[in-house]
Amino acid sequence: MNRPNYADFDLNRDGVVEEQEFTEARGRRISERAGQGYAMRGLAGAPAFSEIDSDGDGRMSAQEFSAAQARRRAMMWR
Repeated sequence: MNRPNYADFDLNRDGVVEEQEFTEARGRRISERAGQGYAMRGLAGAPAFSEIDSDGDGRMSAQEFSAAQARRRAMMWR
């Protein structure tokens, strides 16, 4: 699968992802992939920023991002 990586969401390259960056990057990715003909299944189950930002500080770290991806992969294999 072509999963995004943390850098794809860190639009200003400052090492953290804030909600605005996350929303913008996710929107871009969805548009690009839909334009390439990919079926956009699973969007309803995609985690919200607040679910990924586990410590609630308004900034998503690379560790929080990795943990969210691991949780999502685990759910897919159930």
